[in-house]
Amino acid sequence: MPRLKPNISMCSAARSLELLGDRWTLLLIREVVFGTRRFDDFAAHLGIARNVLSVKLTSLVQAGILVQRPLKQDAKRLGYHLTDMGQALLPVLVALVQWGDRWLQTPDSVPVRFIERATGEELAPIRLRNAAGKEVSLRELDWAPGPGADHPSIAPLVAAYEGQRRVVLRPLPQAVTGASTTVQKP
Repeated sequence: MPRLKPNISMCSAARSLELLGDRWTLLLIREVVFGTRRFDDFAAHLGIARNVLSVKLTSLVQAGILVQRPLKQDAKRLGYHLTDMGQALLPVLVALVQWGDRWLQTPDSVPVRFIERATGEELAPIRLRNAAGKEVSLRELDWAPGPGADHPSIAPLVAAYEGQRRVVLRPLPQAVTGASTTVQKP
């Protein structure tokens, strides 16, 4: 299977990582979540080079994750705010922090806890849950080809995943087989 650059891949994980994959991106999102709005404050809090910061902020605005708005009503100075697309990254950020707290910190070295404002209670660990709210383990997790699975850039990978399946196999996308067939493992 030919290697594709992530930005032209149909894989949602690859495309997301192309946009979010360097450390500065999620750290900038963390800063906005914690209330940082001004360029100089981002630079001071992160110790990031100003030219790199400028490029990163511009890319997040162009991607639709951040938007610039006046810091105060009728103010000329602009600050950075999360869009709906940016706010949808909050579970990713919280899960990443919770993972780091569990595996990379000691109970006495956790620097920040996420709490619910109304109750003051710490957030429960982020877990995979089904539509009814039941926790789903890796053993219970499955996948199914989506509507884009037959795209030529992703169909070979979907076929490879299907070939590795440890449960009942599904029909392969037509772009791989030429006709929809079900492949059984030997």
